[in-house]
Amino acid sequence: MKIISFEGSIGAGKTSLTNFFCHEFKCNKLCEEYEINPFLKKFYEKQDVNFETEITFLLIHYYQIRNALQNATNDLMFMDFSIEKDLAYARMNLKGKQLTLFENIFDHVIEDVGFSDLVIYIEISPKVLRRRIFQRGRPYELSADFSYFEKYHNANKSYFLNESKSEVNFLNVDNLVLESEDSTINQIRQAILKKI
Repeated sequence: MKIISFEGSIGAGKTSLTNFFCHEFKCNKLCEEYEINPFLKKFYEKQDVNFETEITFLLIHYYQIRNALQNATNDLMFMDFSIEKDLAYARMNLKGKQLTLFENIFDHVIEDVGFSDLVIYIEISPKVLRRRIFQRGRPYELSADFSYFEKYHNANKSYFLNESKSEVNFLNVDNLVLESEDSTINQIRQAILKKI
């Protein structure tokens, strides 16, 4: 099974690209079920639930990937997240014993489900990010401090640049159009074809 993940900042278009290429390649897809994390809203409200938020996301992703691998109908799957982002988030939001515990559980998870074979890391400018957050209209994102999203983006990108165990391709998608002839779409397509 080859796993191709789209990763990047909030609102960059990960789910749209996952759907686009899943349709093009007629294969399995897996989309993050972020809304089932009961701590996310409290996290954005700056309540003291960092560990609960991060460990819950890790376990949700673990369950999703393990289940998808067990029920896959072909040898290719697109995902709108990489499980490695859980480690990047944890290193930004946890410290001390909480981070150590998280990393130990993360190691166990990775032994079971592994890393993505390819991560397409899509980037957008802060201006476009602000617009996408507004367009999505999720109340907890709209009320959050925008500097958090910039901080997360920088930490996440640094992780995928320097520490990721997956092959990673970086692309700016400020001007991407979801059409087969789009030049950025073609760059992504070529990276996928090379990997599979």
